[in-house]
Amino acid sequence: MRRILSLAMSLGLLYSIAMFAGDDKDKNDKDQPAQITVDVRDYCDPISFANIGCGRDTSSGFITLSGFGQELAADKSVGAWRFVASQNNAEEGANLTIKNSGGELHTFTRVKKFGGGFVAQLNAGSGNNVPAPECAQVVGGRLMPQQPGPNNIFLPAGMSATAQVKEGEVANFQCCIHPWMRTTINAREDQQENQNENGNH
Repeated sequence: MRRILSLAMSLGLLYSIAMFAGDDKDKNDKDQPAQITVDVRDYCDPISFANIGCGRDTSSGFITLSGFGQELAADKSVGAWRFVASQNNAEEGANLTIKNSGGELHTFTRVKKFGGGFVAQLNAGSGNNVPAPECAQVVGGRLMPQQPGPNNIFLPAGMSATAQVKEGEVANFQCCIHPWMRTTINAREDQQENQNENGNH
C-alpha cells in the first residue's frame, strides 16, 4: 500500500493543477456557471499515519490509523474522510474549486460509475471490489493508478485545483484512494425538477 501511495504522490506532484477560469462578462449573472467549492477533508493523525503520509494541524482533533481501520471495518467508510460541496445542483453548469483541507493525498476523479480505487485494501474494506476504470488499471496482476489529468486530479495536502461541469451534465467524482469519498454535481435541469418533485411527496 505504501509503495502504491508513493507512486500516486509522485504522479500528483508532477501534474499541474492551477487553471482558474475567467468570468464571461458578456453573459447575464443568471446565465453564469455556478461557482462551487468542494472541500476535501480527512482527520488523519500525523504520528500514526507517518508511513502513509499526513501533514495537518491536529488542534481540532484527529483519528489514529487504528481508529481509521476500526471505523472502516464497522461502517465500510470513515466519515471524516469525505467531499463537502457547497452545492450539488447547478443548472447553468459549474466551475469547481477543489481544496484539500486534509493531511493526506487525495484524488478528485470524474467517473462514469462509482467504484473502487487503486488501493486494494481500501477497496475491500469499503466493499468497492470493482475498481472504477478511471481510477485504476491492472498491471502484472496489481492495481495501479491511472495517469493524472484534468479528470483525474491528484491533490496533495493543502493544494487546490479546478474542474468544470458543463450545462446538461451529471458528473460523479470520487477519490481513487478512499473510494467512499464521493460527490455528484447535477447540471441537468430535468433531473433537478425530478428531485424537487420527489422531495415534495
